[in-house]
Amino acid sequence: MEESNVQKVCPKCGGGMVKGKIKVPLERMSSQAINQLTPGFSMGGLPQVVEDFYTEPRWEEKTGEKTGLIFKRDEVKQMKLDGYRCTLCNYIEIYAK
Repeated sequence: MEESNVQKVCPKCGGGMVKGKIKVPLERMSSQAINQLTPGFSMGGLPQVVEDFYTEPRWEEKTGEKTGLIFKRDEVKQMKLDGYRCTLCNYIEIYAK
């Protein structure tokens, strides 16, 4: 897909499309909370320290090729996902790039 300054039009309703990305929110315990788990230290009453971070999903597909010297396995190609959302009907188009 080639970037251009042309305004995309929704194929369903004709509204304007805005570019965006898919991000998946994840939570994990921070290293501060893990470091506090030392012998002789009580966790009673302390709140858990949780960090929020995001990951971006990727498109995966097999290439038909095999990789590996001893153990052969299918080669997988990964691509980032970008998309457009209609400002009127919220229709979403997703593209692998």
